[in-house]
Amino acid sequence: MYLSKKLSGILLALIIASVIEIAMVAGFYATVAEGDPTFFNRIFVLAGGNFLTGGYIQWLTFFAFFWSMIEIRDCFRNINFQKRGYKLKLLPTNDKIVLMAQDVMEILVKAQEAEKTKNKNLLTNIIKKACTKFRTSKNISEMIEIISIQTEIDKNKSESDQSNIRYLTWLIPSVGFIGTVLGISQALTIANSGDMQLITSTLGVAFDTTLVALILSIIVMWFYHKLQEETDRLHDEIKEYVIENLVNRVEA
Repeated sequence: MYLSKKLSGILLALIIASVIEIAMVAGFYATVAEGDPTFFNRIFVLAGGNFLTGGYIQWLTFFAFFWSMIEIRDCFRNINFQKRGYKLKLLPTNDKIVLMAQDVMEILVKAQEAEKTKNKNLLTNIIKKACTKFRTSKNISEMIEIISIQTEIDKNKSESDQSNIRYLTWLIPSVGFIGTVLGISQALTIANSGDMQLITSTLGVAFDTTLVALILSIIVMWFYHKLQEETDRLHDEIKEYVIENLVNRVEA
């Protein structure tokens, strides 16, 4: 299931990047056919319309960009799914309620039943482990300890799940720089020809790859930092919710 989801994300990113590149190539040749270079021709070149002379670098950059955005979208969807755990109302929120040992066991049973009905999430897992620890130790401090440990484990898993996103955010500008290096190398190769128009055109394509990569990198980094913020907030809120509505209400 996990692998198929990853592959579908890669395939979707590949399709989107290819469609955009095809549109840019079509636009490039359409504007070239008009004669003198125009503003729109420059835009199409910038976006990789001249595929054979460097546009393939932009295509790779678009592919990495959309792949990272799809993975970020999936992570946001998972955060929204985890927040649904509050709707199960496994814990009392009334300040006047005090939980006895039997009440804790009933909450444990409810959490286990919720997981059986495909409602397993971070919240039900922490509630289940906290209640199980109280059943065996009858010690509130150990409940808090197990909640803190499980929260750290969940945070580490979230960071691990986002490792591919971190790699792609590094890859996007790196591909752009590779395009620049290749372009400069090609311009130096043809420098002896004395064709300044060809040399400047080659250098323009070289720097276009970096420009596109940096713009896309700025966009994806904003969403990635937003994702990190929402991920940290999710784990902190779950921990606070369980301590406030379970641990602080237990009568040891």
